Amino acid sequence: MNRLAGIIVAALGLIVAVISILKVIPGFSLTGTGVLMLVTGGAMIGLSFVSKPLTEGVERMSTGSSLINIFVAPAEVFQNLRRHPRWLIAVLIMAILSSVYTNLFVERLTVERVANYTIDKTLEMPMIANSDQATQQVESGRAKAVEDAKNPVNRIGQAINGFLGIVLLNCVLAGIFLLFALAMGGSLNFWQAFAAAVYAAFPVSIIRFVLNTVILYIKDPTDIHPIRGQSSLIQDNLSFLVTPADHPVIFSFLAALGLLWFYWTWLNATGLKNAGERVSGSTAWTAALAIYGILLLFGVVLSWAFPSFIS
Repeated sequence: MNRLAGIIVAALGLIVAVISILKVIPGFSLTGTGVLMLVTGGAMIGLSFVSKPLTEGVERMSTGSSLINIFVAPAEVFQNLRRHPRWLIAVLIMAILSSVYTNLFVERLTVERVANYTIDKTLEMPMIANSDQATQQVESGRAKAVEDAKNPVNRIGQAINGFLGIVLLNCVLAGIFLLFALAMGGSLNFWQAFAAAVYAAFPVSIIRFVLNTVILYIKDPTDIHPIRGQSSLIQDNLSFLVTPADHPVIFSFLAALGLLWFYWTWLNATGLKNAGERVSGSTAWTAALAIYGILLLFGVVLSWAFPSFIS
């Protein structure tokens, strides 16, 4: 990552956070975005000191070819990423599509329904429901929640958050891949791991966007869950076997047993094996399955802690 770009992102993040906290501009509430920019900028500065792999002897596959071939010949793309790791265009596309779907979803279901449903589910949380003061505080913020959801500045902030979140998430995944590879005798550069993580997520993101958007406009809006639907409308898993209101934890577990989840795990294993040096198939699969298991466990814990948002 470019050191100067990291400094600029961090500086802009600090400015945005300060302006938001001090309420210098009315209606400007992007404290979280500013903090996220600051963290991402810091990460970019730190990662700028990590050397990139040697590129001699291997012709660089064009970005366009990489984005297409990752669907049909992923091993070839990951092998090219071994010598020419790149990620920016893929992350930009994923972030843009995610922002587009989020806005389409809110427009389809209406801002009022999504915001009010979220408030209603918040009020069902035991820590809120058992406290009159907390209930009043949440209820008093209902109108502001709708107003914030309609605020174009906040929507821009959400789009920026989406991009930065993808970058940071893949940095974490790359770090885990790197640790697994090195611990099991392989040789892997951070940028190789980062590029593999990004390109493994790319085809899944494209497929999710296309299917979710089609389903969003085919399905009756009243049949779409205002919270769960924001992440996925695709029924490619076993969650239909239980009712989320009765068994939220089991529902969350079964939701992770889906075709796209398995496809993403396979892409992670394929990417790690082909993007690294001397990374065996067993090492790659161990790392990919570990990531899958961690995310599955995280989802189960969230559903146990906040069951009302699933029902």
